Amino acid sequence: MKTQRNALSWFFFSNMSWRRIRTASSTPISPNFASGTASSNHNNSSVSMNQSKFKKSCNDLDDALKLFHQMAHTRPLPCVIHFNKLLCRIVKLKRYSVVVSLFQEMRIMGIPISVRTINILVDVYCRSSRVDCGFCLLGVVFKCGFEFNVVTFTTLIKGLFMDNKIVEAIGLFKKLVRENVYKVDQITYGTVINGLCKAGHTQNALDLLVVMQKEGPKPDTIAYNTVIDSLCKDRMVDQALGLLSEMIERGVPPNIFTYTSLIQGLCNFNRWKEVTKVMNEMVLHNVYPGVYIFNILADALCKEGKLESAETIIQIMIQRNIYPDVVTYNALVEGYCLQGRMDEVRKVFGRMVESGIQPDVMTYNTLINGYCKIKEVDEARKVFGRMVESGIQPDVMTYNTLINGYCKIKEMDEAVHLFCEIPHPNVVTYNTMLQGLFLVGRCSAALELFQEMLVAGHKPNFYTSNVLLSGLCYNGLVEEAISVYHKLDRNGNGSHVYDRIVIDRVCKIGRLNIARHVFNGLISKGRRLAVSTYTAMINGLCREGFLDEALELLRKMEKNDCLPNAWTYNVILQEFVRQKKCHEANLLLDEMVGKGISPNEHTLFFINNLIALKSGDEKFAANHVK
Repeated sequence: MKTQRNALSWFFFSNMSWRRIRTASSTPISPNFASGTASSNHNNSSVSMNQSKFKKSCNDLDDALKLFHQMAHTRPLPCVIHFNKLLCRIVKLKRYSVVVSLFQEMRIMGIPISVRTINILVDVYCRSSRVDCGFCLLGVVFKCGFEFNVVTFTTLIKGLFMDNKIVEAIGLFKKLVRENVYKVDQITYGTVINGLCKAGHTQNALDLLVVMQKEGPKPDTIAYNTVIDSLCKDRMVDQALGLLSEMIERGVPPNIFTYTSLIQGLCNFNRWKEVTKVMNEMVLHNVYPGVYIFNILADALCKEGKLESAETIIQIMIQRNIYPDVVTYNALVEGYCLQGRMDEVRKVFGRMVESGIQPDVMTYNTLINGYCKIKEVDEARKVFGRMVESGIQPDVMTYNTLINGYCKIKEMDEAVHLFCEIPHPNVVTYNTMLQGLFLVGRCSAALELFQEMLVAGHKPNFYTSNVLLSGLCYNGLVEEAISVYHKLDRNGNGSHVYDRIVIDRVCKIGRLNIARHVFNGLISKGRRLAVSTYTAMINGLCREGFLDEALELLRKMEKNDCLPNAWTYNVILQEFVRQKKCHEANLLLDEMVGKGISPNEHTLFFINNLIALKSGDEKFAANHVK
C-alpha cells in the first residue's frame, strides 16, 4: 500500500502547488486524530439514541450542534462513525459552512476522523463551488496516512463538473482510468456521464457509454437513463429509442425513469402511436405508469388542443386507481383556457375541488390569464379575490397577469391600484405598467415610473428599452425618443432592433425627415445596419410617395453587404401595385426570384392583385391593396 500511496503522490500532486497542500493541513494532527479509535458500547448506544431523536427532527440545526458538542465532550469519545453521520445530516440541511466549522473543531479537539470524514468535507466544498479546497484536502489524507478512496476522486470529478470545469473533470477521470491506481466503478463512470449530459455534451456521454460496454464496468440502468434522458431533451428521440432496444438486448432492465424520459420526448413531437407502443412495452417489462407519466400525456394532449383525449386519459387513470392530482387538473385548465372555453374551465375547477384537491398558485394564475386573454378582466379579478380568500398568496406572476389584463383594456386606474398592492414588483411588472401608460397617452406618468424603477434598483432590460422607444414615438414625443435612443447607443446598448423601432415609429407618425436624419447618421458612422432597419426606412419612403428614393436605397443595401429579403421587396411591390405600375412590379418580382429570394404569403397576395389589375378587375385590386 505504501507503493500505491507513492504512486498517487506523484499522480495527483506533480502539477499541484505543495504550498496549498501544506496550508490545508498545517494544523498539527495528533495520533488520536487519525486513528479513529472506537469507544465503549455504552457511549455508542447512548449516542445512537440521541442521533435517532435528532433524525426525527433533523431540520433543527440547533439540535444538531447541541448533539455534536455533547458527543465531543463524552469520554471515551464516540466512534468516528457517529460524527460522520451527524455531519451528513447537517449536509442535508445545506448548512455547508457549519460542516466546515465542525470539522475544524474536530481537528482542534483531537476527535478522530476517517476517509469518510474527508469525503464528506470534499463533498461540502464541491457543493459550495470550492472544488479547489476539496483538492487541498488530499493533503490531509496524506498527513493522516489514510489509503486513498475512489469515492474521494469521484466526488472531486462531480465538483469539477458542478463548477463547469469540464476539461479538468475529464482530465482527472482519464488519469484515474489510465493509471489504473484505483478500480473506477460504475458510480465514477455514471458521474462523468451525468456531468457531460448536464453540460450539453450528450454525444460524448454516449461515446463513454460505448466504452463501458466494450471495456467495462458494464453500464447499469442509471447510466443508460442519464443518456436517454439527455438525448430526449436534445430532441434526439430516435437515438434514445435505439438505446432502449440496446439496453434490453444487453439484459439491463429499464425502469420507470427510462420510460418517463422516452414518453416525454415522444410527446414533445406528438408521436402518439409510438407513445402507445412504448407504454405497452413498459407493461410487458412489469413497469407500470404512475400519475407522473399520465400527467405528461395529459399535458401534451392539452397543449396540442386534444382536450377530449386528455379527458379520456384522466378516466383511464381513475379506472386504474391512479388518481389525478393538482398537476393533472392544471394541465386541463390550461388547455381549455388556451381555447377560450371558460365554461369548461369552470367545470374542471369544480371537479377538482369536489375531488378534494386544493387548487394551487398555478391553477389560479392560469385561470386569471385565461379570462384576461378574452378580455373578461372583471372575472379575472373575481378569481383573484377567491384565491386570496382561500388562503393562497398571489405571487408576482399573478399580479403581472392581472395588471397586463387591465392595461390591455386601458383601465389604467385599476392597474395602478394593483401595482401599489404588489409586495415585490419585478422588471416585467414595470415593463407592463410602462406599456399600459404609454398606450393611454400618460407619458409623464410612464417616465416617472421609469425613474422609480431605476431608484428601486431594477435594471431595465431589452424589452424596457423597446417599450420606452415605441411608447414615446407612438405619442409623438419624437425628441424624447431620440434622446433615449442616443443614450442607449452611448452606453453601448445599441441594437439593430432599436434602430428599426425608432425609424419605423417616426415614419409612421409622418416625421420622415427625422427618420432620414437618424438613418443617415447611422450610415455616416459606418454602422452595419440590419435588413430590418433598411426595410423600415424603405417602407417610410414608400408611405410618403418617395418611390425612386426607396428603389435607390434598395440598390445601396447590396453595396453595403446587406441583402434584402422578401419583406423588403414586398414593401416596394405593394407601392407599385398601389400606383398601378404593373410593368415595374413584374420587373421587381423577376429580380426578387432571380436572387433566390422565395416569395412569402404577402408576396403572393400582391401578385394576385397584380393579376387583377392586368385583367382589368381594378375594383378587386383596389379593395385588396392597403
